[in-house]
Amino acid sequence: MKELWRLIQQNVGVDADGIPGPKTAQALMKKLDIQPPAHAWPSQAEVRSGNSMFGRAGDERSLTNIRLPYVMRIAWEPERTVSTMRCHKMVADPLTRIFQAALDHYGMEKIREMGLDLYGGCFNDRAIIGGKATSMHAWGIAVDMDPDRNGLNTHSPNAVFSRPDYAAFWEIVEAEGAVSLGRARDYDWMHFQFATL
Repeated sequence: MKELWRLIQQNVGVDADGIPGPKTAQALMKKLDIQPPAHAWPSQAEVRSGNSMFGRAGDERSLTNIRLPYVMRIAWEPERTVSTMRCHKMVADPLTRIFQAALDHYGMEKIREMGLDLYGGCFNDRAIIGGKATSMHAWGIAVDMDPDRNGLNTHSPNAVFSRPDYAAFWEIVEAEGAVSLGRARDYDWMHFQFATL
């Protein structure tokens, strides 16, 4: 069986080690023009195992840059801006749709007023804050926004993103299958990720 997998892997352009894993699955899906099922994101535990569709933490070959539909300000240096975001290839389209839908819904003036343009980061190969587990940021599948007003230990109603006028944004995020830690657990309201809890 290993020889068959080696042959398949050679033909889809991945390392031919004879052991099918997430890269083999992705390459086969691409070769066969199969789209992954909508919102079939793995759990955090699956992601951390290194055997999910996202592969291994910190693997920069899995990353891409997306052009954002609107310019964002860097949260800790608001005079600096970014127009691209580095993320995992598999979440590039959903992320682009999230920010485009937010722009369509709110408009740029309201986005700035609400802090939905305050970028706190995406890909960052690191552990979770205050722990040893690998952060979802290490795969480029998590985004932080407006961290000053929605910090790790800021809960509702003090977290700005917990307020009713942000509900439409979270519905846009959730429509792509992403998870808001704030909405799910009432902490780290700045953070959403493409992995279930």
